[in-house]
Amino acid sequence: MSAERIYRLLLRAYPPDFRAEYGREMVLLFRDQCRESDVRTLGFWTAVICDVARSAPALRMEAWRQNTQTMEVSMKLAAMLTVLLAVLGIASAVVEWVAGSKGAIDGRYVLAVVLGVLASALLLGAGVAILLRRQQAARLALFASLVSVVAARLLFPWMSIFSQLVGFGLPVALLITLYWPRRASPAGAA
Repeated sequence: MSAERIYRLLLRAYPPDFRAEYGREMVLLFRDQCRESDVRTLGFWTAVICDVARSAPALRMEAWRQNTQTMEVSMKLAAMLTVLLAVLGIASAVVEWVAGSKGAIDGRYVLAVVLGVLASALLLGAGVAILLRRQQAARLALFASLVSVVAARLLFPWMSIFSQLVGFGLPVALLITLYWPRRASPAGAA
């Protein structure tokens, strides 16, 4: 195996984004070092491996921290949006109740509105749980909210298109996000 191939394998220790940006230059520098030194000596490879062992873990940790911070900020924003939409959902259900109370109210309508309020309250709880980093509680609340919205929609189709998008789309999107594996996306390899 050639020295450059071995070095390219060692470069895998670095984060993908770092390799994409600096991998070519690192290989060119390694070629220069190979011309200036004897690649068959233990000292040469000890220096190369020590350099990789010293710098790659620190760069991996930094990349992981940046990815984690970005994800945390995104989840906080999503949680705040969820809380806001949940409060609007509760207000919308109250308005629907007031509007429906002027006519003849049957049991299905009342149950559907109550389930709508419950779904919004569960969304509110999920948003708060995400903000408090209680992932399992958030998942349970989101699933229960989704079930409540489906039940309300099946009982009485009183929901507006916006309420349906929020009631169905928001819990599904957040559930996918909460279950999605958190790992850095490979930008390219050297």
